[in-house]
Amino acid sequence: MSVQDSGIPTTREAPLPPMQRLAAQHLADSHRETAPVTLLGEVDADSLIALRAGLNAARPKGDPGRVSFTHLLVKAAAQALRAHPALNAGFIDGKLLEWSEVNIGVALSLPDGNLIVPVIRRADRKPLAEIVAELTELERRGRAGKLALADVKGGTFTLSNAGIVKSARWSTPIIHRPQCAILGVGAIRDAAVVSNGAVRAGRVLPTSLTFDHRLVNGVPASLFMDAFYDIVADAARIDIGA
Repeated sequence: MSVQDSGIPTTREAPLPPMQRLAAQHLADSHRETAPVTLLGEVDADSLIALRAGLNAARPKGDPGRVSFTHLLVKAAAQALRAHPALNAGFIDGKLLEWSEVNIGVALSLPDGNLIVPVIRRADRKPLAEIVAELTELERRGRAGKLALADVKGGTFTLSNAGIVKSARWSTPIIHRPQCAILGVGAIRDAAVVSNGAVRAGRVLPTSLTFDHRLVNGVPASLFMDAFYDIVADAARIDIGA
């Protein structure tokens, strides 16, 4: 259908910008060439909140060394992937590849509304402070339009944190090919939590794991999520390093 054939008045007509056009093609290819399945759930986040508060207790607002939930979740996901490498995999040239490095891509929203996915390499082996510094710098350069191709290449798994959108709980994130899976998280919310047979007021983190069913089925995907949940719910298990 042409613009004229639509019969709908417009206020603006413009081609997609190059970055958005590239993203549109990539997303369409993923939708067409994967068999996506999404597992939805939520995990007790009280321990994660307490850990972040403790790590930031001595740091003022605006301090570049402050820890975000994204930083902690990158580390938790990397630890779970190391234990469940079937999700740290991809599909290239008809071959299933299980990667030896755990490189976490982190979806980042730019001021113009576009998304980029800079990569934290060897996230399972880096101390938390190094992840904080590296992602902070990648975000700064991303917003300035100064990321290099190497900054967005080589990811083995993607984390998308939509926690800033308070109304969004779950999603169906699109796999970042050739990767096997992507984990989306929503805004932490108040909820009734059952613990040791008793109900208490708590806070939970919604999660949405989309995986390519051609490469992995629901069993390893669920085991990965169980491991991730165990780490988040007992956040002292997050290896923050030196």
